[in-house]
Amino acid sequence: MNKKLAPAIQRDNELEDAGMHGDDRKTCWTHQSWAADCEDDPAHTAPSVSHYPRPA
Repeated sequence: MNKKLAPAIQRDNELEDAGMHGDDRKTCWTHQSWAADCEDDPAHTAPSVSHYPRPA
């Protein structure tokens, strides 16, 4: 994992908690990656219930 990714995810989480719109994230909370790396993933382009993990 890129050393900058974990702090960037934390920063985006804090900014989103403070009111930033989720679409403005630089990181992807779902995939724990850079947003640009997974923007074409079906979980983002055609979201449905099947893309979300079920609680254990």
